[in-house]
Amino acid sequence: MATYTSRAYVYHAPRDVRVEDITVNCGPRDIVVKILVCGRCGTDKTIYRKGHYKVDRNAPVVLGHECVGEIVEVGKEVASLTEGIGYLEGQTIPAELRTFEPGQRVTVQSRIARYRNGLMLLDEPINILSFYINAAFSQYMRIPEDLIRSGSVLTVPEHVDPLEALLVEPAACALESVFSTPHAVGIDAEGRHQFRAGVLPGGLTCVIGSGTVSMIYAALAKLEGAARVLMLVRSAEKAALVQRVLGASVETVVIPRLDGLPLEEKLQHEAGIVSHMEQLTGGKLFDDVVASCPDPDAQRLMLKLYNRSGYAVGACFGGTHETVDAADIDQNHYRAAATIGTSGTSTRTMETILKWLSEGKLKLSGFVCDRKFTFATPPEEFFTTPADGRKPALYPWE
Repeated sequence: MATYTSRAYVYHAPRDVRVEDITVNCGPRDIVVKILVCGRCGTDKTIYRKGHYKVDRNAPVVLGHECVGEIVEVGKEVASLTEGIGYLEGQTIPAELRTFEPGQRVTVQSRIARYRNGLMLLDEPINILSFYINAAFSQYMRIPEDLIRSGSVLTVPEHVDPLEALLVEPAACALESVFSTPHAVGIDAEGRHQFRAGVLPGGLTCVIGSGTVSMIYAALAKLEGAARVLMLVRSAEKAALVQRVLGASVETVVIPRLDGLPLEEKLQHEAGIVSHMEQLTGGKLFDDVVASCPDPDAQRLMLKLYNRSGYAVGACFGGTHETVDAADIDQNHYRAAATIGTSGTSTRTMETILKWLSEGKLKLSGFVCDRKFTFATPPEEFFTTPADGRKPALYPWE
């Protein structure tokens, strides 16, 4: 088996990432890939700024899990791995998920989770790429046995652009929350509430944000049948970017930045935003609201934009763990609305995104920043840059 010397961004501690040479070896049950391009996730940025207890205890480690790679070596025992774990627990691994060839392009599911009834469990994962083992901010990456046996190594069809393929994982995270949004459809004979998962077909969707994940949510909402998708952005420049990428399929509305204002002033501005949204939607407001950021102001605004006369759902990509002072949560309290979050994605939704990209049903062209970041880019710049509002990506060979 060959040994590969690889340039990498190596995380040592918060604010301490270094460009170093690492050694990548291919064991008999491993695959080694040459990383073509790797996107920077918001999690990578947060780990760089604040650290993470799961990552810090395994440092030094290479971050970066939104990647596309080309196989350069396959361990001699990989094809004989037949006993599934995680997503494939209790199954015989299909031949296509353990038969690989050099030159084949792949992406990976980074969280090797346990599952119950087909649903991913977040606690006690079997393994996590970039948390426990070196990931893809590197020229070469080792794919170990756990990723192979869990069905986490997914083939990227030749006709799918690598810049779209690197978005499979974040797009699947968005789709995971879309597919778990519970819209009430009625009750059974005994009064049990019944629900349909997914964006409300023919309904109104609001996305708060303008970054890559926000635009992915908007694209998925249209794909799922939303009649109108409005995106709330913070500048004319952001609106122009969204329109350039998504075209006429969405509507953009510029809202003021509220950072640093006293809460009382924020609430006054938010009342004006809600009033404007009521005018744009004929008084209805929204059936689905997405806040694809952890900003508590965005989360509070999300709670105010629910359709008051229906059953609305909010999907908060950044989680609803931050304070949302002075939000009217009666709709949540009385179950006329629901707020959900998302953390990671199941392998099934990654497979779905890859299938949709391959079929041309979903298009993610233009969602990645035009600038090419390389190992000549200082780590501080790469891990903190806002880029042009779209996802920054590392090109490790340029």
